[in-house]
Amino acid sequence: MADDTNTTMKAMTEKDLENLKRLLKGEDPLTLAQSTDTDPKQLQALKDSFLKAQYRQIIEQEITGKKPGRNAPCPCGSGKKYKKCCLAKHEEIKKSISPDIWKQIKAEKERKEKIKSQIEEGFNLLASGEYEKAVELADKLLKKYPEDDRLYDIKVHSNIFLGKFNQAIRICRARYEAAKQEKEFFLEHGIHRGHESGEESLSHYYSPLSWLEKYWIALKALAYDAQLPQNGNERVKKLVKKLKEADNLKKFPEKGDRGLEQRRKALEPVIKELQEIGPEAIPYLLPLTINFSWSSLFVPEILAAYPVEDAWRAMMEISMFGYSYITAACCNYLKEKGEILIPLLQEFVVKNPEFDPLKTGIIRVLGEIKSRETFEILKRLLEHEDPYVVKAAAISIFRQGFDEALELLEKTEKRVGFIPELHKAIVELKARKNKMQA
Repeated sequence: MADDTNTTMKAMTEKDLENLKRLLKGEDPLTLAQSTDTDPKQLQALKDSFLKAQYRQIIEQEITGKKPGRNAPCPCGSGKKYKKCCLAKHEEIKKSISPDIWKQIKAEKERKEKIKSQIEEGFNLLASGEYEKAVELADKLLKKYPEDDRLYDIKVHSNIFLGKFNQAIRICRARYEAAKQEKEFFLEHGIHRGHESGEESLSHYYSPLSWLEKYWIALKALAYDAQLPQNGNERVKKLVKKLKEADNLKKFPEKGDRGLEQRRKALEPVIKELQEIGPEAIPYLLPLTINFSWSSLFVPEILAAYPVEDAWRAMMEISMFGYSYITAACCNYLKEKGEILIPLLQEFVVKNPEFDPLKTGIIRVLGEIKSRETFEILKRLLEHEDPYVVKAAAISIFRQGFDEALELLEKTEKRVGFIPELHKAIVELKARKNKMQA
C-alpha cells in the first residue's frame, strides 16, 4: 500500500535510505555492506521490507484499477521504466495469489477506507472548532485502534485549543517515546509491532521527529498562554483579531501564493500597525503560531520589525515548529541580523537539548554568519549524536569555507558513517582543494 511504503521510508535513517536506493539500483549487497560498514543481513531485510510494501501496493492498484503505466517510472524506485523493471515480476506474483488472498486484501482495503473516513471526520471537527466532539470521536476510535497516531494528533490539537495544555503535553511526550521504540523495532524486524501476526495493521504511525515537533509546540502553547497579560492591551487585541481574518476562507478563497498575496494586500494596514506598536504585541502574536494558519504566516515579518532580543528569541522558538514557510521566514529574518545574534544563537543551541533535532534551521543560520565564533559553535555540533544536527552543522561548515572544514568533515564521516549531504560536501571540498593545488 502507498501508506505502508511511506511509513517504511519514514522509519528509516538517512543511512538506510541511501543504502536502499543503492540496492534498488542494483549495487551488490556484499560490496555495499563492506563500503558502509553494515551487516549484509540488515541490508537484505531492508530491501525485503520495502519490496513487500511495494508488492502490496501493486496488488491494491490492481484491485482499484490505479496501476502504473508501462512507461511510467517503476514504483520500486530504481529509476527505470516499469516495463523494463518490475512489471514482469509483478505479473508473476499476481498469477500466484489465490482468490482467498485477493478477497482478504480487498476487505482490508475497505476497512482502511472506513477508518480513513472516520479520522477525516475527526480532523473536520477540529477544523470547525468542535473540539470536545473531536476528542470524543478520537477516544472512541482509539479503543479499536490504540496505536493510530492520527487520533492522538486530533486529541493533542483539540486539548490545546481547549486550554488543556498539560494533557496535550502528556500525550505528545508519551507518543514521542512510543515512536522512538516503534522505529527501533521496525529497523530491527522490518515490520511494525502491529504486523507481527502477519496481518497488516490499520494503524498509522508518525515518526519520532513529528512527535518531537508536536511536543515542542504543546510546551510553547502552555508558555505563550501564561505570557498573555491579564489586563490586555485592547488596541493590540483588536488588531490581532483583525489579523485572524486571514483564516476566513469565505472572505479569502484563494490558495497558495495568490492566497497569501491576497491576504497581505487586504491586511497590510493591520500588519503595519502591529509592526509600529512594537514588542508589546509579542505575547498576543505568538499564540497565533501554535496552529499553522494563514494568520500565522504574517507573524515572522511582524516580529522582525522589533529590534529586541525577545522578538529574536521568539523567531528561534517558532522556527522549530516544523511549519516550512514559517521556519524559512524566521531563519531568513534572523540571518539578516548578522553577528549581533551570535550570543543568542549560541545560548539557544545549547538550551533544551532534548529538542536539538528541531534546531536545524537555527544551525543553518549560524552557517550564514561567517565568523570564527560561529565556526567553533558548529564544530562542537559536529560531535552531536543526532544525524539531523550533524547534517545541518556539516552543511553550515561547508558554506563557511574555512580551511580546516575538509579535515573536520572527513573525521565526522568516519565517526557517524555515510550521510549523503555530508559526503557531498566532502567531495566538493576535495575538488575545490585539488583545483587550487593544480
